[in-house]
Amino acid sequence: MLAGQETHGIRTLDFSEVYRCSGASLVRVSPDAGLVATGVEHRVVVRDADSLAIALLFSMGCADTPDILCWSPDSTLIAAACSKRGYAQVWNVLDESWKCVLSEGVSGLSAMVWAPDARHLLVFSNFQLRITVWSLVTKEAVYIQYPKFKDKGYCFRSDGRYFALSERKECKDTISIYDCHDWTLLKHFPVDTFDLEDIAWSPDGRFIAVWESLLEYKMLIYSPDGRLISSYSAYESGLGIKSVSWSPSAQFLAIGSFDEKLRLLHNVTWKPLIDLSHPSQLPFPDIPVFKESNMRDIKDVSKAKIWSATMDKNPRIHYELARPPVTVPSIRVDVDKPVVPKKGVGLCEFSCTGRYLASKNENMPNVLWIWDLTTLSQVALIQQLSAIRSVAWNPVRPGVCAISCGNNYVYLWAAHEDTKVENNDRQDELAGACSAIEVPAVNFQIAAFSWSPDGRSLVLIDKDKFCIAYLVEEM
Repeated sequence: MLAGQETHGIRTLDFSEVYRCSGASLVRVSPDAGLVATGVEHRVVVRDADSLAIALLFSMGCADTPDILCWSPDSTLIAAACSKRGYAQVWNVLDESWKCVLSEGVSGLSAMVWAPDARHLLVFSNFQLRITVWSLVTKEAVYIQYPKFKDKGYCFRSDGRYFALSERKECKDTISIYDCHDWTLLKHFPVDTFDLEDIAWSPDGRFIAVWESLLEYKMLIYSPDGRLISSYSAYESGLGIKSVSWSPSAQFLAIGSFDEKLRLLHNVTWKPLIDLSHPSQLPFPDIPVFKESNMRDIKDVSKAKIWSATMDKNPRIHYELARPPVTVPSIRVDVDKPVVPKKGVGLCEFSCTGRYLASKNENMPNVLWIWDLTTLSQVALIQQLSAIRSVAWNPVRPGVCAISCGNNYVYLWAAHEDTKVENNDRQDELAGACSAIEVPAVNFQIAAFSWSPDGRSLVLIDKDKFCIAYLVEEM
């Protein structure tokens, strides 16, 4: 292991050695967190998630590098595909002699996803012509016509029993509900949209959220039998919905929009419980502001010496804890350009228990807002030196959030219950803590990252290599 540098705060990371991969989308941790599969040229390498020793090695039936790699939900099967050849293979990690080859022929292959039962594979053709549902048990195929999208517009119910698909035919949007056991059509109904953008099944399986494209603010709530339960629109003129997320309990539906507000709809009234704003001026003094700072930019020599003396290994990056009033940095949006403006709440993500909610306003690209839904208030503002690329909550620990800015640092925020702060100031203790940990590898820029399903490590991926960062608790 290579030890990472901890700049200040809650925990540190131990980094593995760096290993090869052939793309940021070709590193996948199995759902049981036991194995890591990577695409390397025309091979799929399977490693032990703890030691990263090679456990299995599979070869594609062609000389091309796969561009799609996915684990089955039960962690026993791996599917890899070369989309330009319309060709896919499936292997069994428990039986190396077993192999399945799928060919889509002239219809092509653009996307692939496992059904929850881990014995059916859904293959999306080119140009959204159809979905082929391959059974790995009976070797039969079922065809579903006219999916509207290849990478969105569909979802499974949380128990894996039903599949909802948005379809478009003759310029009209519809939704079909399929039984995942035999893939028979159970329900087909039209939806009140002009140009459907996406759908999302609630975690409790009772509702399907359907929303309009950005040209109109419209959120529709349907029951799986096709009944329209509610329709919500925050305003009529202007660009509409930008991001949507269900809370894990399905009690709230978070809607980020182009007016720079995040609205929480309650699942009883389907009206906003609260509007969470993202103002450029933060006046309330009880909100902690974590500002990323570079030691090279510190002009106060005495402050730099104190900082250097208190930090291990003299790290360059540090978080300073400030208190409002502060001005949140933002970029000017040119509304006259014929493109979708970089404005509005484009990210809203709930923590695993639904207590915390992270949001990002696109015209404030360096800033992340953290909200506590038990108090319906903001609990932190994290200001980075560069634009935030991605955010991911720990799937097990509700108060730990990882942030990437596309550089060689991993940023962690932890709520006060997940951190140990040696500080007599009760207000600072409740603020939680931030850490910036440098990846100890040469020329490593984080292009993508994800938590392992058990929440014990982060998979960090560059364009042609990856490593794993293991959480180390402070004693």
